[in-house]
Amino acid sequence: MKENTRHITDLIQKFLCGQLTTEEQVQFDEWLNASSQNKQLLESFRKAEDIAQDLAVIRQLDANQAWDRLNSKKTNSARSFRKWYLGIAASILFLLGSFLLWKGDFFSIHSDYKDEIVLKKQDISPATSGAVLILADGTKVSLNDDSTKTLTKINNLIGNNNELIVKQTDQVIPLQYNSLIVPKASFYKMTLADGTKVWVNALSQFKFPAQFSANERRVFLEGEAYFEVTPNTEQPFIVESRGNEIKVLGTHFNINSYSDYVRTTLAEGRVEVRQHDQRVELFPGEYASAFKDNLVKGKADLAHDLAWHNNEFYFKKETITNIAHQLSRWYDLDVTFRGDVQLDKEYTGSIERDVKLSQVLEMLSYVSNLKFEVEGNKLIIATKS
Repeated sequence: MKENTRHITDLIQKFLCGQLTTEEQVQFDEWLNASSQNKQLLESFRKAEDIAQDLAVIRQLDANQAWDRLNSKKTNSARSFRKWYLGIAASILFLLGSFLLWKGDFFSIHSDYKDEIVLKKQDISPATSGAVLILADGTKVSLNDDSTKTLTKINNLIGNNNELIVKQTDQVIPLQYNSLIVPKASFYKMTLADGTKVWVNALSQFKFPAQFSANERRVFLEGEAYFEVTPNTEQPFIVESRGNEIKVLGTHFNINSYSDYVRTTLAEGRVEVRQHDQRVELFPGEYASAFKDNLVKGKADLAHDLAWHNNEFYFKKETITNIAHQLSRWYDLDVTFRGDVQLDKEYTGSIERDVKLSQVLEMLSYVSNLKFEVEGNKLIIATKS
């Protein structure tokens, strides 16, 4: 039977209410026996408190609306161990078949999917706050414990494993750059001398001065960071990243430059992105993409682009290659593929980032035809047999 979302939800509702006709019962049984996932879906509906309302939402399902509902719902949901966020209207479409997954608050992972995950040693914890600071004179300082330290002789840098603060000082300091290095399985927050806040993602390097020059506030980024810039019309804030310049006066934005592909996403305010002699101006909800000599802009998916800053893995039509890169950075993994894994196949799902690796892999196992093997910091991804 060809699976149609509206038709299937009608059949489920009629079944649960005991209203199936003989012909509909045949169709329902055919759908139910087509896969174990369909049986799990039915079981989740059995446990729902408001079946009619939930099914009505799914009938009107639109991919973008579903993710909007998911994001608005998350802010009111409690955290849960070994469960992941999928809002009532969120959908997962398998490329092997259009199977719809839903749940009002959370969807528990079935034990069958744990069988697709092999942990040969202990589970791996998520990234933690911490970094390494290399001062302009070459001194290396570890920021990995909770004791607050004064890091320079003039007392203008104070930090611990949670945050680095650059204090304003009346002393004149030469324009020299310090480097904040955030390794794999880490993240870090800092506040610059002007009050600008910067959140730096794993496997990134951020260069900043102890004191900005009089006419501009210039910093350098490799990797990913989210900025909340303190407004100052007389002293524009400029981020250099892989040959690109992002110029702002005061705004909230994200820069992803893990590769030669540099993406700037604007959440609030206005920025100008420059690449050589090209430039584009961004307004809230837009992104600029720079690759080699091409600079374009478009409408951004803020939930996707800012997911890491919002403490979430948000996979929306992501290839397993892109997903593997994110897992590698966050859990400090070496990832390899075994067999005929389809690297261009796309997957959709969402889970908080502050969970152990096994929980993320359970979600991925559920929404894919993949199995995962973990030994130490090595993750092997293969197709299910």
